[in-house]
Amino acid sequence: MCSTFYIGALCVLSASWLVLSAPEAGSQSMSEEERLNLKEEAKEMFYHAYTAYMDNAYPADELMPLSCKARWRDSEPSRGDIDETLGNFSLTLVDSLDTLVVLGDIEEFDRALRLVVRDVGFDHDLVVSVFETNIRMVGGLLSGHIMAEHLNQLYGALGWYRGELLTLAKDLATRLLPAFNTTTGIPHAKVNLKYGMKSPKLQGSRETCTACAGTIILEFAALSRLTGDPIFEEKARQAMDCLWSQRHRGSDLVGTVLNVHSGDWVRRDSGVGAGIDSYYEYLLKAYVLLGDEGYLERFNKHYSAVMKYISQGPMLLDVHMHRPHTTSRNFMDALLAFWPGLQVLKGDIKPAIETHEMLYQVIQRHNFLPEAFTTDFQVHWGQHPLRPEFLESTYLLYLATDDPYYLRVGEQVLRSLQKHAWVPCGYAAVKDVRTGVHEDRMDSFVLAETFKYLYLLFAKPSDLIIDLDQFIFTTEAHLLPLSLARLSNLTVVPGPDNQDTAQDSDVEYARSCPNAHYLFPGRHEFAETIRRPLKNFVNNVCPSRKTIKRKLRASEFQAGNSRHMGLLRDMGITIMALPDGRVQLLHTSSNAKSSDDAEEGLLFMQEMIELSKLQQEQPENPPRVVSFTRWVDGHSSKVTIQAGPAQFGLDLKGDVQVSGPIVKARHLRACDQLENEKEVRGKIVIMERGDCMFIEKARRLEALGAIGGIVLDNTPGTSAASSPMFAMSGDGTNDVSIPLVFLFSGDAEVLLKALQENPDLEVVLSDYVEKDWGIPKDICSYIIYLEEFVFLTPLPYDVWKAYIRQLMPNGVLTEERDEVDIASEEEGSSKEGSKSDHLEEGKGSVEEVEVDGKDASEGAGEAGEAGEAGEASLEEGAMPQVISIINNRHQYHFQGSESVSNDDLVTVVEGQHEEQALSVPQDEALKNQEILKELEEAETAEEILVAAVRYVNLRQEQENAKGNTPLLDHPSSSIVAELQSLLVRKTASDPSLLRSLLSVHLRELMAVLQQATPSPADLDASIHQLLNQLSAFSTKPPQESTKKPLMTAPASPQGAAQKGDFHENRLEHLTEKIQEKIRKLKKKYEGLIPQHIEGLLSDFEGTSPPNTKDANRKDEL
Repeated sequence: MCSTFYIGALCVLSASWLVLSAPEAGSQSMSEEERLNLKEEAKEMFYHAYTAYMDNAYPADELMPLSCKARWRDSEPSRGDIDETLGNFSLTLVDSLDTLVVLGDIEEFDRALRLVVRDVGFDHDLVVSVFETNIRMVGGLLSGHIMAEHLNQLYGALGWYRGELLTLAKDLATRLLPAFNTTTGIPHAKVNLKYGMKSPKLQGSRETCTACAGTIILEFAALSRLTGDPIFEEKARQAMDCLWSQRHRGSDLVGTVLNVHSGDWVRRDSGVGAGIDSYYEYLLKAYVLLGDEGYLERFNKHYSAVMKYISQGPMLLDVHMHRPHTTSRNFMDALLAFWPGLQVLKGDIKPAIETHEMLYQVIQRHNFLPEAFTTDFQVHWGQHPLRPEFLESTYLLYLATDDPYYLRVGEQVLRSLQKHAWVPCGYAAVKDVRTGVHEDRMDSFVLAETFKYLYLLFAKPSDLIIDLDQFIFTTEAHLLPLSLARLSNLTVVPGPDNQDTAQDSDVEYARSCPNAHYLFPGRHEFAETIRRPLKNFVNNVCPSRKTIKRKLRASEFQAGNSRHMGLLRDMGITIMALPDGRVQLLHTSSNAKSSDDAEEGLLFMQEMIELSKLQQEQPENPPRVVSFTRWVDGHSSKVTIQAGPAQFGLDLKGDVQVSGPIVKARHLRACDQLENEKEVRGKIVIMERGDCMFIEKARRLEALGAIGGIVLDNTPGTSAASSPMFAMSGDGTNDVSIPLVFLFSGDAEVLLKALQENPDLEVVLSDYVEKDWGIPKDICSYIIYLEEFVFLTPLPYDVWKAYIRQLMPNGVLTEERDEVDIASEEEGSSKEGSKSDHLEEGKGSVEEVEVDGKDASEGAGEAGEAGEAGEASLEEGAMPQVISIINNRHQYHFQGSESVSNDDLVTVVEGQHEEQALSVPQDEALKNQEILKELEEAETAEEILVAAVRYVNLRQEQENAKGNTPLLDHPSSSIVAELQSLLVRKTASDPSLLRSLLSVHLRELMAVLQQATPSPADLDASIHQLLNQLSAFSTKPPQESTKKPLMTAPASPQGAAQKGDFHENRLEHLTEKIQEKIRKLKKKYEGLIPQHIEGLLSDFEGTSPPNTKDANRKDEL
């Protein structure tokens, strides 16, 4: 009887081929040449992914196609339940075995089989999903075994094979059996491969999904019938029986999640998608494979309930199983795309065509089927992991209808995969179909199912080396032979090849799954007539939503592309560049060229937001360093420059580094063909940011044979010490194997100067290594790099250490961490990124450490003398004074040095050596007059600070010359009082300058005031006096400024008051903010001698880069 049923099913499937073989009117025909080309392209797609896995990931479970490396269990950051698919058992290879046979590659199948036999084992202390391990691994091993035996019988191939895969399948299934030890027979969702259910991680296991328990019968029954051990089929059958008994008797529906011990439903929503899908599939296929009519009866009852309650036209909406007329959610998930294929097996073709057409229209909207979409066909969850269900249904519909329309559907899916999922190292899942951003993921089912169904769609039976009519596909598209129905799970004795079937054929067809009365409605053109009314179904559901042909997507945007900028203007999007290199986008619909352009602008902005969110999810990137050896006056010193990382290319992590000579690219931005291409090979290339994406520069250099690249910022005056760190992002395709690092322009000048001095300079690109000195690095080695590169020799480390020990008896300084912006950059554009804890406060971006000299003994002697000088100065109480200031359009003069200009952050170290001191003019009165004039002419807060520091330095030199050294025990407030008076007088005409000093530049202001007085009381009094002055300014009408304002404020509405409660409240808020910031500064450096606090204040978190002009900075209101 069992064989009779499966033979009947085969007869109906064969009839469907014969009756529906005529092409339909109006169908989109496909030539034989096109079909063959698509078949070969589908085959090449499989091998592109398969070869990438074998070359870069095997024997790991999966390939990470963007990183082009293996994904091992627990070796990468956890992805939650999805990782329980992995068991460190070469999942992708096992899952792909029978695909190799479908493609006719017996040679590779032989090699893969040998690898599995040699390498695969299961004695791992890992918790895995029972459902996924069964359908992928047990099913893959069984199918591989069956294919090996089948090919040996047909072609005499694989003569060495002795059933090793069947042994592996039994071993693995036996390890899953402890999960079935429940009172209901419903298996636990997870099990430990080594310890069963005794793993501590499984103590709370009590729930599983319907599909998880109901998608085991095919594999376990096949295993029992092939091995003669009935335990597997018995356990799987018991689980199926329990699920059937737990259905709602009124609706005949089942829920999604139930308790494995009690059988009670935990989630009662019922549908055909995630959580239930393959339970229905296995009921029908269990009947086809095993010949048990009970499974067919159950399926038919469930199918009638689904079509009555869940099917709403072409849509399939979840309902409450106990209130089936009430929908439980307003979206559908991608897994329901298998349902039309199952309906084809059932023989109910009309609704299969309708649902498939609806899904295809959703795909046409988004390139792929989103993981979930709403009833008005908007994206609910945007992921697409390259699932196979839609292709499976397309393949089965083509078999049933022979309509070339479905070949065209398959062609579009193929083109989308090639255009939007192909990467050099396989095919990457799509993180969001709206943005097209990739995810570093290629599931095993992509090779086991997606490419298998795609190939079969374009292949004819004559193209295959096996007869698929003798097999049935599992839910993972593994092939199980229909001949298993002849094998009893009790006797495992093959039945006779030919059994006499006395049943009437019409009755037999009525009881078999593909029902002929559903299949043949009476004319060959029925598929087209069913699709025609649904032609615009998706668009008509939401008429206000137009299908816009996109001109530009966010993932394609390049700020340096003039065409892209023009398209943004047409959309009503304006771009404003920020001082730190980032950009702000503003969308104004009224500025768009047309309503369609305005709508596309909204989509573009939404995609940008998604890209920004995705960027924040990127793993943190520590800074890198560029280091080289520089010779000055016969002494060598190692120069280390802090650099930004790249999110693509060679990862300079740990001991990984690249070294070699450097050369400047010509053209410098390296976006076009280089003039010095021959010079690039084997070198690290210096290039400038701009005109094209970072990764495009890297690709061009790698193609020319370069071993690395250094990108220089194109914004003058930036440095790692004062600007957010960039992590250069790519375009989602990581096909670069050389490293790239980023240098800010101020730091880059150090490298360029060294290259100018030594054209044969060699550099090293490496990871940033923390130095565990127990004290901040900025105190240990405050090395000064001015624009003319005057290198001031630091005090020896032991002297600094002695100073620190006196400052802090415990010798330890607790450091806080900064938040560092990782800018996601597409040349000229960057977005705020994730936090990084790799940059410590107070660290400069460039460091020089003396490592060797021509006269080593002399150098040691100098160091000793310096140490003695340091100890002497400690006794006298004259500590080195470290202060960070902003040098803006002013020149400092050092002995024997040139002038310094631009907006560089300059660190001045005083009191170390006599020759390092600032030179003082003979005519002190003239010098004093010059500084006061400079203060008077200052237009920005930065210029005021520069003049203030010069004034304080001059006054202290004058006081020291008179023998009036200010000490902490004997405070002298004369200098700070004079400075306070000068600041009040200067800012009286423009209160905004005072406001800026007390907000954006507060740390610099406090450093200057602290330099002017060692007394904390004087410092407090000065700050509060300035706050009071700001308060006094706010109560007066604003005075006409004699100077041109830096920023033009919008005109006030006519009759608007210039003062009042609003301004007073705003001032009060500002004052509170400033006082809070002062408290933070004091608390942070509590216990330090005031002379040394300034240097430590140089990188207070939250302050804008000090080299940025006032006109481009926002006050912290």
